[in-house]
Amino acid sequence: MIKNIVFDLGGVLIDFKPEKYLEHIGFSKEDINLFTQIVFYGKEWNAYNSSKYNAEQTEKNLIQNYPQYSDKIKQIFKNINYKYILFEMKDTSNYLKELKNKGYYIYILSDLSKDSYTYNRQFDFFHYVEGGIYSFEVGSTKPNKNNYETLLKKYNLLPKETVFIDDRLENIEAANHYGIHGIQFITLDSVKEEVMELENARD
Repeated sequence: MIKNIVFDLGGVLIDFKPEKYLEHIGFSKEDINLFTQIVFYGKEWNAYNSSKYNAEQTEKNLIQNYPQYSDKIKQIFKNINYKYILFEMKDTSNYLKELKNKGYYIYILSDLSKDSYTYNRQFDFFHYVEGGIYSFEVGSTKPNKNNYETLLKKYNLLPKETVFIDDRLENIEAANHYGIHGIQFITLDSVKEEVMELENARD
């Protein structure tokens, strides 16, 4: 019997659009494509999400690794504004609220920095969430076993009673490995269908 629904944030509840921020600060289309990958999808940003480095040190690490782009990297980190990076995915947010109203316990399991978390807390769906585990708190990112185990232990969740929704296949495969029902977020409709199948199997 499914009792708990766990959501990822990025790509599920939050649209992560760093290219919008780069456009806002005047980067060319070519630079937007380049620096979206270098800065926001590189190993340095991943380390930032797990609190291995703060924003200042992350900037320094990027400049050290890409000295030819030092001016652009400094421009990106100067007054970085998550208003132009993180956007609520309203349809998924509404679905989360529907699940809460049906009696499910709602949790978050996500990779993000403390700064991103602080900004995300403004979104209304957080009022419907029992709790969550975030990479900046535990010092590791999915699909690390530590993230899943910490969630289950902290909130006393049974894997067989828990569904995890994430957009990345490797994170879903890890959840399945630990006995959690993993659902890859491809479209919201596909997620709803899989959750409904689990509900019907319960009846």
